[in-house]
Amino acid sequence: MTTEFEVRAGSGLAVGSETSGRAGGPASVPKLVVSDLDGTFLSPDGTVSPTNAAAVRAAEAAGLPVLFATGRPVRWLDVIRGLPGAHPTVIASNGAVLFDLGEGRMLDRICIDPAVALQAVADIRRAAPGAAFSFESGTTFGYEAAYRLRVVDDGSDPVLVRGEVEALAAKGDAVKMLVQHLQMSSDDLLERVRDAVADTLTVTHSAGLAHGLVEVSAPGVSKASMLQRICAGLGLQAADVAAFGDMPNDLDMLTWVGRPHVVANAHPRLLGLGYTEVPGNGESGVGHTILGWLQQDWDV
Repeated sequence: MTTEFEVRAGSGLAVGSETSGRAGGPASVPKLVVSDLDGTFLSPDGTVSPTNAAAVRAAEAAGLPVLFATGRPVRWLDVIRGLPGAHPTVIASNGAVLFDLGEGRMLDRICIDPAVALQAVADIRRAAPGAAFSFESGTTFGYEAAYRLRVVDDGSDPVLVRGEVEALAAKGDAVKMLVQHLQMSSDDLLERVRDAVADTLTVTHSAGLAHGLVEVSAPGVSKASMLQRICAGLGLQAADVAAFGDMPNDLDMLTWVGRPHVVANAHPRLLGLGYTEVPGNGESGVGHTILGWLQQDWDV
């Protein structure tokens, strides 16, 4: 896998005063910053705040790459397209996709095996009667009739494809399968689906919705797995990396990096794990933290 991702010379930054987020961790400025988007880097209204934008520009000027890792498909990345200072390489679809946003091309994609997906559908239907399914490829969103969309499908949007689960799965281009249940919470549905699929697929969620929605990827796929591949190519260790997140789909990434951070508005499961807590996304906690590191050694 070619990431075309470079850490500029001079990114071995000076020691500062902010701790690593783990007990006894060394105080230092990271060599790479990775941040989730929704609920973490993006403001509650889904935009990039002036503070966060300034932090990304300052980090780029200081030789500190800022990489985004999101559950969003590639077609929903316009919010950071052209963001000055942000690295164009984006981990999308919970680690199933590596995308060059600058050139608009796929660098890597890990799809779900159709036979495994269909077996999982059958197992999940037994474990959670009433579940509905959809399949995300990054460019299209296929869904069965029982799946409730957030928008009205009037047939004019080529991205939306309605069909039978068997036909949708058989296309073999799904990087994510979504399981929806209107009578369950995402946390409860997560446990049901995990028990049903065991280790045949990876299950997580990132939705703060009134109903249940979980996200299913190929086995072993997560933000952490793609980040590890990137870091291996860069010669970076986990201790060199700082990450920010807010939801269960960030947990593997936060567990792997040496500098895990959660925003104050994070899911309860992530709070209290000993990670460094920063102000919420409504207060630009990610940006203020990055600027705090840089102001130790640079006038930004």
